[in-house]
Amino acid sequence: RWKQGSAGLRLDLELPEYLELRERLMPSSERLGVNDVEPAALHQIQPGVGASDSNGALLVAIELDDQQVWPPELPSGVVDAGILDSRESRHKLLEQLTQYPPARIVIACDPRRSPDRGSLALIAELARSAGATRVWLLPAPAGQVLDLERLGDWHTALDQLQLPRTDSAPLNWLETGHD
Repeated sequence: RWKQGSAGLRLDLELPEYLELRERLMPSSERLGVNDVEPAALHQIQPGVGASDSNGALLVAIELDDQQVWPPELPSGVVDAGILDSRESRHKLLEQLTQYPPARIVIACDPRRSPDRGSLALIAELARSAGATRVWLLPAPAGQVLDLERLGDWHTALDQLQLPRTDSAPLNWLETGHD
């Protein structure tokens, strides 16, 4: 009888008495803090490392969402390296760039996202692998507005990295090396 009775016991977690308990045991959200200490300085870039062996042009995007139309129509001679949104894709591209460094690289970023240390470190690493680098801060998708404070954060971070940035498509520079 005990086995039969206990097999039929089920808690109705939707009852008001269980809401507080459910939130404690299975919180709907979790407050995350900073896991590591901010470094004293951002990554420094030595542009042109291996520039004598480099050729070609590369366009790459970092962590774009589905609202961004990607890739744009590219001129001939420009390679689309895709969207880096996983650790594997980042490592694969960085490994390829060490073997075949491009003369020019444009790194497209979504300025609606905050410029976190991981993204900035990736931008610095990509910039070290190319002869010349520009960071393209993409426009907001139709119907959306950019947060000017966040855009200012991007400008500050890229200035600290000493990387040129552009708000318009630098595809001509990518193809020819001239504005």
